[in-house]
Amino acid sequence: MIRRVMLIFGFMLVCTVPAFAQLSLELPAETMNGQAFFVKVQSDSNAPVEIQWDGRAVDVACTGHGTMYTGLALLSLPRDYAGTSVQVRAKQKSGNGDLAVGTLPVVLKKYKEQHLKVNKKFVELDKKSLDKHYKDKAEVAGMMKSLSAERMWDAAFVRPVSGGVSSDFGVQRFFNGKPRKPHSGVDLRGKTGTPIKSCADGIVRIANDHFFSGNSVYIDHGQGVVSMYFHLSKILVRQGEPVKKGQVIGKVGATGRVTGPHLHFGLKVSGVAVDPVPLFPQGK
Repeated sequence: MIRRVMLIFGFMLVCTVPAFAQLSLELPAETMNGQAFFVKVQSDSNAPVEIQWDGRAVDVACTGHGTMYTGLALLSLPRDYAGTSVQVRAKQKSGNGDLAVGTLPVVLKKYKEQHLKVNKKFVELDKKSLDKHYKDKAEVAGMMKSLSAERMWDAAFVRPVSGGVSSDFGVQRFFNGKPRKPHSGVDLRGKTGTPIKSCADGIVRIANDHFFSGNSVYIDHGQGVVSMYFHLSKILVRQGEPVKKGQVIGKVGATGRVTGPHLHFGLKVSGVAVDPVPLFPQGK
């Protein structure tokens, strides 16, 4: 068995090659807790490849012709990941054992705190509000269990609105002095009525009014990638509708638990919330 490790254009190529197959991984030079990162896999077979990392796994379809087939995956690390490295493994699902293994350095980021004052009804819930919240959670949980395995996204994600970030991903939030879960997305500035674009191709899985997030849209982009758009003044798509990257899916608003009009944009990768901003092209 031969193992090769090379650094190519900021990506580390890790290849463990037995005599009967060829499989290689291209990893970024480093990543960060709370972020997603692209992994490219190359194989001499068009058989599906399973990539494993941080106790999770995702199937990657490889396409091409001749003797070279390529697949792309988006992996993630949670905000509270504490390790200084993560191991990534790839294997052909039709074979046995790990065929390619790489270790990716992790730069640990410390996230800030944010203190907000909101309407008391969004902090101390009455039974009716609490029941609605639980119903909303159940809808989202059910949707997350039935995502498309087929990748519909590409590596160029679109920024949903052009406004800057008013609240970063991962900030530990306090509402009326009481701690809540860290911010699971980014708040993007925008006036009420500003058009909101889908960040990638996908299928609308939820288009509904939720207690905390107001008018909400969830889009399944395949291979475990889901984008979320909250607090909309108007929803312009329906559940089950296919959407294209850049398509307008709604308008900025101030519905749900908010202090003013903006878009909360979130991204989950294999069930883990990540900062979506690094995936946007610079200046867009």
